[in-house]
Amino acid sequence: MKRRRWVFGAVAVAGAFALVAPATGQGKANAALLGWSPSNAAVAIISYSFGVVDIRPPVGKAFRLWDASPARSGPLRIKLTGSSAFRLGTDTCAGAAIGKKTSCWVGVLYKPSRAGASDSATLTATGKQGAVASLTVSGGSAAPSPGHVYWVGEGSVSASNGGTVNAASRGGGAVSTLASGLSGPRAVAVDGTRVYWADASQGTVGEVPLGGGSVTVLATGRPQLGPLTVDGTNVYWVDYQAGTVNEVPVGGGTVTTLATGQSAPLSITTDGTNVYWGTSNGKVQEVPVGGGTVTTLATGQGANSLAVDGTDVYWANDGAPSFYYPAGGTVNKVPIGGGTVTTLASGQVNLSSVAVDGTNVYWATWGTSPSFHGTVREVPLGGGSVTTLASHQTFPRSLAVDGTHVYWIDGAEGDDTLRKLRLGSSSVAILASGLNLQAVAVGP
Repeated sequence: MKRRRWVFGAVAVAGAFALVAPATGQGKANAALLGWSPSNAAVAIISYSFGVVDIRPPVGKAFRLWDASPARSGPLRIKLTGSSAFRLGTDTCAGAAIGKKTSCWVGVLYKPSRAGASDSATLTATGKQGAVASLTVSGGSAAPSPGHVYWVGEGSVSASNGGTVNAASRGGGAVSTLASGLSGPRAVAVDGTRVYWADASQGTVGEVPLGGGSVTVLATGRPQLGPLTVDGTNVYWVDYQAGTVNEVPVGGGTVTTLATGQSAPLSITTDGTNVYWGTSNGKVQEVPVGGGTVTTLATGQGANSLAVDGTDVYWANDGAPSFYYPAGGTVNKVPIGGGTVTTLASGQVNLSSVAVDGTNVYWATWGTSPSFHGTVREVPLGGGSVTTLASHQTFPRSLAVDGTHVYWIDGAEGDDTLRKLRLGSSSVAILASGLNLQAVAVGP
């Protein structure tokens, strides 16, 4: 009986290593031994779950491909098969050759195929002599439900520690306070399990479970915190005084600086593969979530708000560095990785926020006098006619969308309202009022 030779593969299942039989040709000398990892750690996985995902813009995750053998992989072929709910994002592996001390990254984007869906696909990397690494990705969506809208506010204008993190059903109803005792919360983000915020006065990044509970401080000593974003693995934020872009694992851990020397970064977003931000000197930048080379996607922009959908980066270009901007503002996009900047809307006044779903880009404008009222507007992702969804707003800002509604904050300090509009209708509803609101996000 011919003896079959086994190799030790860097494949981890539930935290344990396993012996695996070589694929055809993989037992030959000089064959690479490839593995996928969800981080920089040299521990491979054979499956990854995106969990239950709210149907919104795609969520993303970057996977590291590495070689556990002394041999080089040869030119790699990357393939994603299975449900069309998954698609490839940024890919630095296709055509590359890696060895024991080098690796590459592939991003996978997931948007559930429908409410209540259960989706799966297989990510495969193939090198020379039949070396193969396969990763099963899966995810699903909960049955239709209203979900929740989350926001941070400062409470009474005179209170120094009256800031709160709050939630309410997207369908309306009672408001829940998830965290209190904050001084100056300025930004909020949400994933499938937690709510995150940046407190500029306390210089902290915090998190709390969606249903409330113990608050965890993820980062301290950050007195000039700007906006933040999350991808389910890390929380990312900009520090506009230090000129840095930073990340920390959800649940807590070491803070990593992804970029330095940035000119007062103003906005940030992520697709799980890259982090994107705008700077006060007019640049739109990106860097891989694991760190690396910073790429400039656009210059000469006033990107005070960013959004991403896995294909393009979108931003509101405010048009001028003064308080009362002329009608020169634009809504723009550029392909992920760089390319030609496309203007989707022009002649906009005082843009304050931008959001995106799978169909349209949304933004807010606010008036400079009683004769010019604030608006909420949309345009198709590929460009076209601009539609005004809501008019006669006072100071609309901090937009969020969920595929059926658009949400925003309106009003003056201390007398804000949280509003929503069903897409395709003209009826604006108020979810909460009489507040001092700073930022809003939607989630489960």
